Amino acid sequence: MCGRYVSPSERAIEDYWHIGARQSGRWVQCFNVAPTTQVPMLRLDPLGTLELLPARWGLIPSWWKDLKPPGMAFNARSEEAAAKPLWRQSLRGQRCLLPARGWYEWHPHQQVRNAGGRLVHQPYYLYSPNDPMLAIAALWASWNAPDGRTITSCALLTREAAPSISTLHPRMPVILAPAQFDRWLSPATPGDQVQQAIAQARGDFAGHPVSTRVNDAHNDDEALIEALATAPE
Repeated sequence: MCGRYVSPSERAIEDYWHIGARQSGRWVQCFNVAPTTQVPMLRLDPLGTLELLPARWGLIPSWWKDLKPPGMAFNARSEEAAAKPLWRQSLRGQRCLLPARGWYEWHPHQQVRNAGGRLVHQPYYLYSPNDPMLAIAALWASWNAPDGRTITSCALLTREAAPSISTLHPRMPVILAPAQFDRWLSPATPGDQVQQAIAQARGDFAGHPVSTRVNDAHNDDEALIEALATAPE
């Protein structure tokens, strides 16, 4: 599961994907993105042009009837997405990218004490040493809420962790290489090619332990991604 990540600034996203600034100031760089918040999302508009827009991190499918959005809908296991009703419609033709600098995972076998003295799992910051901008493969949906609002939402896809970081956590986001972007975003891409893109996702990642301050989503500053001076045992 990936429950926190670092989003780039709006300007950095626009520069990397060569998107003109249309509505500046919609969000700022966040070092502790949490589920249900608004995140920057890239998708193709009806004319096939790449667009950058905000979306709720936590997918609400178009057919959802309850007033309360589905819980735990921010991660979709790529191995199951084609079969599960919550994900399959979006996987077929509503795919998007979530720009990121890196993400956080909590080591399942390392415990440390937080500032309050409680034992918690050691958090790690995971990133690519080769690229400051990452593109997480994700799904989007549009839902008409009972109050008349139309809510755009998204969920990122996960897969088994790359060998370079598998000792830190068994799962990771599906992160695509630039050569895969067009195929992933196009709603016309056949299902077998979508699965091929997932299978060929990037694996050039590293990680280091960071402060347990990241456990509190209210903390949002660059110090969160700095490596600890003393590595945990």
